[in-house]
Amino acid sequence: MTAPDTAPALSVVMPTRQQAGFIRASIDSVLAQRDTLNGALELIVVDGASTDGTPELLASVADAHPDVVRWVSEPDQGPADAVNKAVAMARGDIVGWLNSDDLYTPGAAARAQQVLQQDPALVMVYGEGEHVDVDGRPLGRYPTRPPDTPLQAWADGCHLCQPTAFFRRGVFADLGGLDATLRTAFDYEFWLRLMKAHPGRIGFVPQVQAHSRLHDEGITLRMRERVAMEGMEVVHRHIGPAPCHWLLTHVAEALAACPF
Repeated sequence: MTAPDTAPALSVVMPTRQQAGFIRASIDSVLAQRDTLNGALELIVVDGASTDGTPELLASVADAHPDVVRWVSEPDQGPADAVNKAVAMARGDIVGWLNSDDLYTPGAAARAQQVLQQDPALVMVYGEGEHVDVDGRPLGRYPTRPPDTPLQAWADGCHLCQPTAFFRRGVFADLGGLDATLRTAFDYEFWLRLMKAHPGRIGFVPQVQAHSRLHDEGITLRMRERVAMEGMEVVHRHIGPAPCHWLLTHVAEALAACPF
């Protein structure tokens, strides 16, 4: 779809597949960011050929907001591939990444924009996150740690809630984007790669920037065994030997799937 002539101040990319029950609320949380953002906003949705009515919904939203929303629907190689495609389509210097079942809090994009504009040396900013259930009810804070946490501490797990992150589009490209061979830990792997490449150049917003939805069809709950396996691979790749809890989680999930 044709992009407007004027480049936006900020782009939000949204990968999706079979999320018709959640995506409208996610889109609305993005559109609401325009109320406080300094400059124009664009939303790019890359859908993995959904058959649940998502393409029709996206067409309707794009018709209502032609200067903001662009979308494609086609087969892809998974969510990491979809994010890479979406970022390649983005035109804003600052990019936010919101999954189609998550939600921004009011003013989240503007707060991230302010931090990045005040310090041009920063390559990314993130904030606090909160888990919510399928109906949007709070479940508790995400176990976030600040950017100055020693890299070794990240071997325990990902302490960055993905939908709270906003990064420079050029830095994403320079690092080669997400590793699309990973099916679950591609965000964790990218954060570690970015932190190692740009130490001391990540900002923080000490407020809840996004609500991360936990539900049975989401990656976090649906693919826990693979999350553990890929988590160990990512830790070994970037930090060193993975702590034992990763293996224990893998074994527990494998046993839970055993019919005996």
